[in-house]
This record gives sequence, structure tokens and C-alpha cells, in this order.
Amino acid sequence: MRRLLLVFALALTPALRAQADLPKKEISEKTSGSLAQLKTFIDGKDYPKALLLIDTLLAKAEPASFDTYVLSQIKAQILLTQGKLTDAIAPLETSLRLGQNNANFYDAAAELEQINLLAQLHYQKAAELKDPAAQKAGYLTALDLMTRWLTKTPKPTADSRLFAASLTYQLGSLDPAKLDEARLREAIGHAREGLLLSVNPTNQLVILLVACHLQLGENALAAEQLEALALRDPKSATTWSQLQSLYLAAAADTKDPEESRRQNLRALLVLDRAQALGFLSSPRDNYTRVAILFNIQQYSRAAALLEKGLADGSIENQKRNWELLTSAYQQTSQDEKALDAMQRASSRFPLDAALEFSLAQFLYNTGKLPEAYARAQGALTKGLDKPGQAQVYLAYLAYELQRYDEAKAWVEKARASGEVPASTLDPLANAIAEAIRARA
Repeated sequence: MRRLLLVFALALTPALRAQADLPKKEISEKTSGSLAQLKTFIDGKDYPKALLLIDTLLAKAEPASFDTYVLSQIKAQILLTQGKLTDAIAPLETSLRLGQNNANFYDAAAELEQINLLAQLHYQKAAELKDPAAQKAGYLTALDLMTRWLTKTPKPTADSRLFAASLTYQLGSLDPAKLDEARLREAIGHAREGLLLSVNPTNQLVILLVACHLQLGENALAAEQLEALALRDPKSATTWSQLQSLYLAAAADTKDPEESRRQNLRALLVLDRAQALGFLSSPRDNYTRVAILFNIQQYSRAAALLEKGLADGSIENQKRNWELLTSAYQQTSQDEKALDAMQRASSRFPLDAALEFSLAQFLYNTGKLPEAYARAQGALTKGLDKPGQAQVYLAYLAYELQRYDEAKAWVEKARASGEVPASTLDPLANAIAEAIRARA
């Protein structure tokens, strides 16, 4: 037994000797005498004097001493208090290195705290850089530190997984033209781990998952996460808006009519749910509802919504919306209501020549030629972009109304405008001339 103990003691001797040779966990007398003054500066928040004193002490201390270890920690803390995050990196790295290289200084909890803090500082520094290569290097340094922390820590938290996910997402999406799918998948893994580590996980984890899936083109998975977020935190206008946008995009992208209808209905339900909570209720959102109703061919509902919205201001009083109202009535074969909508639109936009001309065309299509002729003349007076086309139209109307002299004059004006080719005008001019001869 005595021999066994002797062998064991001999085996430990080199390690014990190496540890004994390392600097001890003791503050030198020189530094110790200045600590009271340093505390006075820090308590009085006179940080410039405190930092000057620390730098003076560090210049005289041995590089691997406990003095350097402690003073570097204090310096880093002061710089962090001042908001000088980047400047705090160097002294914090010095303290971490000394603690890891000296068993006398080493403290597992302090090491984890320093690694975590350094990872966040490098992340912050990288985020502020403009050069993509330097930014990527900074993120990689932060990720390496965070990976070490996750390896060493006995209890990873949801926040730590969120930070790791944010880092890998930044690396994965650093170049929008060349996404790193592997990094984005890694970010998804960290985010999902974070969701499992908390009974009530932060919304940021879900938002990050959504961002990753969107970058990967996985809109359906992104929508699933947003639906979950809407259930957990329904008081977020951004969530409702993003969810609706995803469903509308899915409806526009698919070539399957049934799938398009299904996605449009989902977007409509999102709008219903959001508006019940007081969100997505602007005139623009109400216009989106009209557009969805058109997409699913619910023209009567669209017309009713437009009538109400244009009357009470919940839909913008724009020409486009009046044209939609007219179209909704036309789609349901309600020509009289469509005509009434166009007439009301014309009265609200009395200087709009294009709207007046559209009204003329609608009147013509419903067999009201005299009214169409008068409206077309009014449109021309208001200033159409291409008057030649309107003049030809007026020539045809005048011809049908047997106003041949007027028709001839409109043809001559259209020809003078230079907008209408002779191949269009000559047959009409010949027909008018023949009618005039027949009348004579």
C-alpha cells in the first residue's frame, strides 16, 4: 500500500511542480496599494482617471501575473460601462487567455461568462463594419466563441440558442446573391433548440425561423411559424401583415386555380382575424380585401365593400377604385349600376379625360349613341393623351348617327394629328363620302 501511494505521488509530482511554477493568485503589493485609489475613481464614475491608473499599473505588471488578469477584467468592465464595446474586447481577451493558461487563476463560471460576452462583442463589432470580408471574419470569430460556450456550458439557454441562430443567419445571408444554405439550416437548428428550452419562448426565435425559411424559399414553413406566432402573440400588426403577404404571394405564384383560391381565402381569413383585433384596417388594407374578392370572383361582395368604403372613406376615393366598382357591376351583369358608378366617378374627377372617354365607350356599348358622342367630345376637350384616336372614334359615332359632315371633319382632324394610319382612315373616309353622295 505504501509503495502504491509512493508511485501515485511520483506521478503527480510533474503536474504539481508545473502548477507551483505558475504565477500565484495574489495581487502584488504595488498594485494592492493602488486599489483603494482605483475604487475611489470608479465609485465617483471618474472613468478616465480609473483607466489611466489601470494602464499605468498594467505597464509595470508582469504580462502573465494575477495583477494583469484582474486589472484587465476591471478595465474591460469600465469600457463596457462607458459603452466602448469594441475597446473592451482586447482586455477581456487578455483576462480570458490568462485564466485558461493558469490553473491558479482558472474559474469555470468566469470563463463561460467571458466567452459569452466576447462572442456578443465580436458580433456587435462585425455588424458595424462595412467591408463584407471583415464583417464575415468578425461573425466567424463570434460564432467560434459561441460554439465553444455551447460546448462547455452545462445548461444552454433559449437566449444562447437565439444568439447562435442570429450569428449563423447573418453568415448565411451575408451575400444575398449567394446564400449559404448550410448556415441557414444551422440557424434553423439553433432556433428550434431554443424553442424547446423555454416554456414561453421569445418571439425573436420564431421571427428568426420565419426569416430563415423565407431566405430558403420555404414560404409554407414560414407561414406555419407565423400562424403559431399569431396564436401566441396576436397583438402584432407586423405578424398579420407578413402572414397575409405570404398567402397572397403563394396565390400569385401557383398555376393551380384551386390552390390559388385556397391561398386567397387564407389571406382573406387573416384579414378578418386581424381586423377583429383592430389591425390591418387602413384604406389600403380594405383595398386589399377588394382585390382578394376579385381574385376569388366574389364580385357582389367586392361591389358592396367598394360602395361602403367610397362613401365613408374606409377606401380611398381614387379613380382606380371607381373603375373597380364599375368592373364589379359589369361582372355581375348590372349595367345600369355600372353606368351609375362611372357617372359618379366622372363627377368626382371632372378633369379626367381618360375617365370621360371610358364612359363614352361604355355608353356606346349599351346602345346610347348620342350620349356616347357627347361624352367623347367632352373627353377630347379635357385633353386626351392621344387625341387622334378619340377623333377617329368620334368619326365612327358621327357616321352611325348619320352626322356625315361632322364625321368627315373628325376624319380630317384625325389625319392631321398624324397618330392614325391612312389604312384606318381611308375606308372610313370613303364610307362617309359615299353616304354624303347618297344623301345628295
